Amino acid sequence: TPIEAVYCFPIEEQSAIYAFKAQIDDREISAQLKEKKEAQQEYNNALQDGHGAYLLEQDEKSQDNFIINVGALPPSKECTITIGYVTELNLVQGSLIRFVVPTTIAPRYDPHKGGLASPAGTTSKYVQSSPYTIDFRCHIGKTLGSGAEQITQVSSSSHPIEIDLTQQDTYIVTFSQQNTHLDRDILINIELSNQRNSTIMAVETGAIMATFIPTEEECHQASKNDLMNEFIFIVDCSG
Repeated sequence: TPIEAVYCFPIEEQSAIYAFKAQIDDREISAQLKEKKEAQQEYNNALQDGHGAYLLEQDEKSQDNFIINVGALPPSKECTITIGYVTELNLVQGSLIRFVVPTTIAPRYDPHKGGLASPAGTTSKYVQSSPYTIDFRCHIGKTLGSGAEQITQVSSSSHPIEIDLTQQDTYIVTFSQQNTHLDRDILINIELSNQRNSTIMAVETGAIMATFIPTEEECHQASKNDLMNEFIFIVDCSG
């Protein structure tokens, strides 16, 4: 009997998905962007007609979760889902870039009563403990940005990792242990040779772009300050 597989894909809130593909046997299916109700209706129609269908949509209860529905998956068949997305990396203390891969979700209410609802009318219960494991492979360019800034160290504060240094232009990061479970987020820290400074640059005629990076001490002081901060910009156009 065919099944409907449902998976919740957590991403950081500022991320944007640009690709969604499904591969089963030798067929690869690329998703099309459609209005939500239209996509759900087409998904339901395909299941009712006995066809396979694939749906990726944002969770209405949480903006940083996406739900993947794989409908009418035949017995013993394997389906590979590929998701492409872009995200802004966190800059810590001006010289460390942190890449976060969320792997767990926090139910908004009682996880024993909640679940993931499908447009087809089925509901999948939350899994409290999962036997599934994850393989991780991360490619990091040895220089970053137009200024070819050097990377001094790559580490992880969440998992033991191994780093392949033999490639000419890329660090390849993998887990040093097998059978890594989806029990915590993956954190990859990339330390830069120079601290990022606040910058300002002209983007086009009549417009500029400014980046301000506070120090750790400034952030600590701001967290203790109950007053609202006021920023005053003085622009000298005399030149």
